Amino acid sequence: MVSVNEIKFLIDVQINLSEMTNKIDKPLNVAWLGVSGFPFGLAEIQKTIILGDALVKVGVQFTVINRKGVFEQDQHTAINAAGEFKGINYVYASGITYRPKNFFIRNFMKIKGTWNEYWFLRKMHSEDKSLIAIVSNLNFLQSFLYLIYGKILNFPVIYLYVEMSSKMQHRAGALTKVNDYLFDKLLLKRMSGALPISELLIENFQKIAPGKPILKIPTICDFESFNVSKKNTTESYFLFCGAFDYREIINFILDAFKLLDDSLNTKLYLIISKGSPKQYEEFNQYLKDNNLTQKTKIFSNIPFSELVDLYVNASALLIPLRPTNQDAARFPHKIAEYSATGNPIITTNYGEVTYYFKDGENALVANSYNSSRFAEKMNFIIEYPEEAKKIGQKGKELGVKEFSHIKYGQKLKDYLQSVVLRKD
Repeated sequence: MVSVNEIKFLIDVQINLSEMTNKIDKPLNVAWLGVSGFPFGLAEIQKTIILGDALVKVGVQFTVINRKGVFEQDQHTAINAAGEFKGINYVYASGITYRPKNFFIRNFMKIKGTWNEYWFLRKMHSEDKSLIAIVSNLNFLQSFLYLIYGKILNFPVIYLYVEMSSKMQHRAGALTKVNDYLFDKLLLKRMSGALPISELLIENFQKIAPGKPILKIPTICDFESFNVSKKNTTESYFLFCGAFDYREIINFILDAFKLLDDSLNTKLYLIISKGSPKQYEEFNQYLKDNNLTQKTKIFSNIPFSELVDLYVNASALLIPLRPTNQDAARFPHKIAEYSATGNPIITTNYGEVTYYFKDGENALVANSYNSSRFAEKMNFIIEYPEEAKKIGQKGKELGVKEFSHIKYGQKLKDYLQSVVLRKD
């Protein structure tokens, strides 16, 4: 004789199985939140594009919701407030893609964007798909609002974990420190899961939110974008790409470059972003004071096609990592792009580099963060160009295996699907 409790249990199991089957059958609908400026920009936007492309290729609907316009009114005038880029849907919630110069209009657009952002998510949630959000943002209040949206509309929120904000040296000021403390201590643990970029961030998230699902996605890029022919040029140059926030690293590279033989016909190219006119002016004066003006070239705000050309035609690509928690936590996007060129990478033996690269095998790795040691690796490129090319090709082979975005599409889809099923 079957008891009433046993019948209730069997009914509950059947209902749960039915709900789970419905969730499995529903296609994923991914909302990417926290970025503005899609589809133009450097590392953050490029990461959005390549992860979106990887998911689209495995049948996932992917939508980038830009809260506000960020461009100047004469910039990217052809881009609409809503559209599609490489199969990725996007929308500017404020209704415009540019940043108004008028203070009152600009702030009204922020409010409008915040309001519309919720309604776009509500619309996506009403579709016959399983909605899940991925957040890429270090702002505590903005990201906390996404968690509230998730609670109201009952969808999981995943965090793209690429930096440990409280360890970032350029994030100074009392309000920023409070933001980062609240973010690390209160917000992260409330995420439904995380996509950490490094082993240190995996370890940190497991401490903060034990039991929450994790998928490591290292630095990745679209390797096809770098399959371009080299130009017939006689100019030899080292190249570094980064933001003014990492001025200490730029100075370190310049110190190493100064140690090279002056008679060598090798230049240093610096692609520097996110700088104010004053920063560029001060930096140009620094180059002049150190007699480096003739041997360096500065690039900024260049299109991606030009960036690819500069990468592909470099003798070597530079990315020194410092012995700090900040650099141990991050895994620079440019390392994947560097490896895609087949040119040798010069770096330091710290952080995520140690899990992938071996000195003299698939990269040139200085054993310490020391300008003399780094200069030795730069000299190797000049003295042994053929050996350097072989090392660069080995680096590309590693990159194709570990850093190609195509390899992560199905993995990420399966992970997101598991989080949706886990969500009650």
